[in-house]
Amino acid sequence: MDKKQQINEYMDILAEGNYFNGSVLAAHKGEVILNKGYGLSSYQYAIENTSVTRFRIGSLTKSFTAAAVLLLHQHGRLNLSDKINAYINNFPSANGVTIHHLLSHSSGVADFTFSSEYWEKYMRLPSSLKQSVNWIKNRPLQFKPGKDMQYSNAGYLLLTALIEIVSGVPYEQFLLENIFKPLQLKNTGIDNGRKIVKDLASGHSVWEEVINTEFVDMSIPQGAYGMYSTAEDLYTWTESLRNGVLLNKSMTSKMFTASYGGYGYGWFISGNSETARHSGDINGFTNELLMNFKEDLTIIVLSNVNITPADKICEDISKIILNKEVRIPERFVPSITSFPWEILIGEYKSNELYSEVHWEKNKLFVTMPKKYGALYKYELKPFSLADDKAIFKSELVYEDFTFDLKGHCLEFVDVYGKTHILKQQTAL
Repeated sequence: MDKKQQINEYMDILAEGNYFNGSVLAAHKGEVILNKGYGLSSYQYAIENTSVTRFRIGSLTKSFTAAAVLLLHQHGRLNLSDKINAYINNFPSANGVTIHHLLSHSSGVADFTFSSEYWEKYMRLPSSLKQSVNWIKNRPLQFKPGKDMQYSNAGYLLLTALIEIVSGVPYEQFLLENIFKPLQLKNTGIDNGRKIVKDLASGHSVWEEVINTEFVDMSIPQGAYGMYSTAEDLYTWTESLRNGVLLNKSMTSKMFTASYGGYGYGWFISGNSETARHSGDINGFTNELLMNFKEDLTIIVLSNVNITPADKICEDISKIILNKEVRIPERFVPSITSFPWEILIGEYKSNELYSEVHWEKNKLFVTMPKKYGALYKYELKPFSLADDKAIFKSELVYEDFTFDLKGHCLEFVDVYGKTHILKQQTAL
């Protein structure tokens, strides 16, 4: 079986098991090996994903914002060492935050998206860029600029404002005229939540079943995490950066050179600048983009179900192409249909993980934290029963649950292949 067949087999197993909804593109040495949509773009209307379905891409937006700033530098409109207070009125001058600090997440600017207030209230309310900037500049810095690295969406909103101030046009117009049109990115744009975006996937989450995600007002994200695109457009985008189509050699080098905490400009950099990657999470969507410069490899994974481990899928496809060992999912064929579920019900805990197992609606569910500590409740389906051990497979994310019926413990193999042993605490 060649690499193309292996990747197709891997993705087909995930899709058949309902472990993946989205779009994937993989390219190696200039050849697109896979470019395909899987599952549903909309559960509500039963619309299928395709290779040209548009997805909200979350923080993959940052590479476009960083490129826009570098274009302005390339054209002599600003310098990366300039202090941001030279452009944004009443931004505290004493703290010395520069454009470089904002690009590399080393500014110390507080990030509002990490606050409970944002998730409980503010993400649902419209906010102009001016309002966001005023909120940001009135908050104290988390550390002295240049002395640490802390990922900050707020910093990239300041860069969005900077682009508008220096260029004299709205952020969306600058990107349209200087990036989207020149590179023919016809399926890429800014999602303000009001304008109709054709072929845009719906975002989903999971609680017992697939549900609509929590609402986020798209006036907020802008140049931090507010764009939509397709896997095909993102491949065109990465190729333009890789080949110096948009930025000159000096600016390209700056973008892909690691600074504090392994972050360049709009990308996480690793392996002595051999790879650049970024995740992109926004309500109902999770994405991962990897460029391996040494191997001339690009993997793009876009999903509209937020429990999906896009980073793991991206990494697995990369490993298959590079002939590295991968834990291939098994096709799920249950061998038992009934079981005394009540002995499994309860709380399970280890030093690093907590879960609850429930029996409701004639189904077995588990509630567990995933990325960012968010809780998901999803179904467990019986797989096999032998030697006082009951094995279950989870729905919507590929995991194994083995209950020791005598030892009152749970062996949980997560989607990354890591094994956790959780002891049963109390019955629910």
